[in-house]
Order: sequence, then C-alpha cells, then structure tokens
Amino acid sequence: MTDSLTLDRYDFSILRALQDDARMSWVELAERVSLSPSACQRRARLLHDRGVISRFTLDVDLQAMGYDVEAFVAVSIERQNMKYAAEFRRAIAGLPEVRDCYMLSGSVDFMLRVVAPNLRAFGSFIQREILNLPGVKDATSSIVLERIDTDSSIVPTG
Repeated sequence: MTDSLTLDRYDFSILRALQDDARMSWVELAERVSLSPSACQRRARLLHDRGVISRFTLDVDLQAMGYDVEAFVAVSIERQNMKYAAEFRRAIAGLPEVRDCYMLSGSVDFMLRVVAPNLRAFGSFIQREILNLPGVKDATSSIVLERIDTDSSIVPTG
C-alpha cells in the first residue's frame, strides 16, 4: 500500500471484519481474512495511521441506559454574524445530550441528534440549552419513532 487511497482486497476484508467486531483478536481476524496475525495488525495500524480507520469506539445502547427519547433537532442561527456559528459549535460540543451534530447547507444551519430520558427532559434541554444559545433563531424537533437498522458496512468491495 503505497498510496493512502489505494486499498486492496485484504484491506477491505480487514475493514469489513472489524466493522462486524472490532474486539476480535488478531488471530481471529487473520483467520477471517486469510493473512497472518502480524500482517493484519500491521495493515490495521496503517489503515488507522492513514485515517481510513478514524477511531475504535464502543457502541452503547442508550435506551438500555434510560434514554427513551431520541430526536433530530434542526437549528437555524442568525446569518448576519458568523461568530454565532463558531459559538454554537463550541457550546454544543460540551453537551452530552447531543450525540451528533452536522453543519448543513440550505435553510437549516445545524442538525443535531439529541437523546434524553423522557419528553419532559428533552423539552427542558431544548429550552435551557439550545434556544438560549446566542444567535439561535429557531429549533425544530422531530422525535424518532423507530430506528431502522441499515447495513452500514463498507460499500466498495475492493
């Protein structure tokens, strides 16, 4: 692998296997992709160093932890003063209820994925934390009724 954008079939196999179970041992990974454990470890490290693997994380079931409300919140901010966007980004980065944040083009400036233990806590969070941020013009919420699992595996087959 000389080019950071060139991945071979082994790299794609390693990525698919790690997406299924990033906790598997190098030996288990080697068996799944038909390489030696040391080759798998070396390739995985290189994929990480090149930014193909951005991080290894733990996926927590938030509902099992008592967060029964998940919502998407579309936030619009005052466009006349761009410092509001920077302030907004800094402020929401420290809010544990905000699981994801995306800056968007179009009529909505930011889309947040927010979790809360219940509707009352969610409403309070929006009032207290989001609508009180400087420059926030509007926040519109859509409550998630059902999460539909999709195949988030790597699309290219390599």
